[in-house]
Amino acid sequence: MSNKRQNIKKRAAIFTLALLASCSPKAQPAPTPDMGAIATQMWVDLSVQQTLAAAIPTATQLPTATPTLIPTPTLLSTPIPAPADPNNYLPVYNPFDYMELVYIPAGEFLMGAPPSEHGLNEDELPQHSIYLDTFWISKTQVTNAMFTACVNAGICNYSVSHTTNPHYLDPLYANHPVVYISWEMAQIYCHWTGGCLPTEAEWEKAARGPDGARYAWGEDLPRLKFVNTNNEYGTTTAAGIFPYGKSYYGVYDMGGNVREWVYDWYDPAYYQNTPERNPMGPLTGEKRVLKGASFSDDYRYCRASNRLSHDPISPGNVRGFRCVYP
Repeated sequence: MSNKRQNIKKRAAIFTLALLASCSPKAQPAPTPDMGAIATQMWVDLSVQQTLAAAIPTATQLPTATPTLIPTPTLLSTPIPAPADPNNYLPVYNPFDYMELVYIPAGEFLMGAPPSEHGLNEDELPQHSIYLDTFWISKTQVTNAMFTACVNAGICNYSVSHTTNPHYLDPLYANHPVVYISWEMAQIYCHWTGGCLPTEAEWEKAARGPDGARYAWGEDLPRLKFVNTNNEYGTTTAAGIFPYGKSYYGVYDMGGNVREWVYDWYDPAYYQNTPERNPMGPLTGEKRVLKGASFSDDYRYCRASNRLSHDPISPGNVRGFRCVYP
């Protein structure tokens, strides 16, 4: 009997120990990772890495050709086809800067001023007939946004600091004509887009049409309806916002906003000896021709035959440009 009691006590003790063991604290399992938080952190880390990588400047291949005083135009490899109806065709855009282009048909036009024209200068005489082959020309002056694209492509350089011209990268002025551009940089831009600066004859024909109109819009005297000049605004306006001032062929701002560089060297006597077909200007010179008036010029500078000249390496706050294409 005593042995039986001892066995019962032993079993009870073992049960009690097992029960106590089951109630004792256990090591807590490792928490399950929060996969959402981990994914978010990985995305943040990746974004930071990409941002830092983008901030590191990369080498930009510069143009290999060194600009010369009279660069050879790198024209579009395939000339733009002439429209079936020169008076009614779908818009044509340059693939590099998305500038709309205007078709100028081949033929003669009157270049220079008649001796009776009020305000003429001697270098505009005599008025003479010139024949030009067909070409396309920028519908407006090249804008800040367009020129910035050329800078970002590593081809163009902007001439002045943003302190000098805070409007250059201001989004509110993105569609204003770019200024502070030298003749050489204007030519580089036109080459980049497949064209070149217009000759003085091409510019003048695009402005006045075949019959030698006094102004781009016709014979009416200049006023705010037609053109931004005479300090009416005191600064540039967005390109192409004067529909009443467009030329015979539909080209805008050829009487104001900014003066425009053209291809030709300046010679005050050149109109007396101009070739009758496709004149390219004198072979040499010290200054380049500028056509059209700026926002700050007197109304008398709006005449299509008016000729200005300036040192080609000198940019300025009233000098811009447009391009032509074959």
